[in-house]
Amino acid sequence: MRIGVLGGSFNPVHLGHLVIAQEAASLLGMDEVHFVVAAAPPHKEQESLVDPETRYLMVQMACRANPLFHPSRVELGRQGPSYTIDTMRHFVDEYGPDCHFITGQDAMEDISSWKSALTLLKTVNFAVVARQGHVQSTLAEFIQGTLSARYHNMKFHDAVTSEEGRVTSFRVAGATTVINILKTPLVGISSSDIRARLRRGVPVKYLVPDDVERYLIEGKPYG
Repeated sequence: MRIGVLGGSFNPVHLGHLVIAQEAASLLGMDEVHFVVAAAPPHKEQESLVDPETRYLMVQMACRANPLFHPSRVELGRQGPSYTIDTMRHFVDEYGPDCHFITGQDAMEDISSWKSALTLLKTVNFAVVARQGHVQSTLAEFIQGTLSARYHNMKFHDAVTSEEGRVTSFRVAGATTVINILKTPLVGISSSDIRARLRRGVPVKYLVPDDVERYLIEGKPYG
């Protein structure tokens, strides 16, 4: 099976997450996409997070309508920070090597701050979505230039672009892994904006799935 893993705080989950997951599944032929709710994301301000079980509940709601999507509790029972290297080891052990970590350009460009970053790049496939307002070439230059320079023993084969031009792949030399840059619709939705809207009493309709919207209004997890 080809598995996609979309990790995040999902504070709350929104339609931008679902679009990215669906596009990655479609472009890379994934059989499943697992939404991994981070219990303690190392790069997030903990003060703004609602409890993990609430965030997991909203992810469950968001995944119901799509048989490709699966909420995951793999990080909720783990002590300490939620590190991608540990999560991806779990999925590779469970499903085999054809697992892809789905992430955004901002996170990819900050990968040197991740735990065991070089090991990740050499053992895990990536599906990277360019951020809004940036072109794919910027991300490609980062991978071929900055990453290669930062990790001197890491090289990439020449990029291969799909016929329709929506996937550009960089295979890691001396490894079996690949970094795929995906050309997807750019959805300018953020969890922080949704939280701000909720605090101001502004509607979040069409920014989150319907079930999540009802829960946000009726359950008031953000006050």
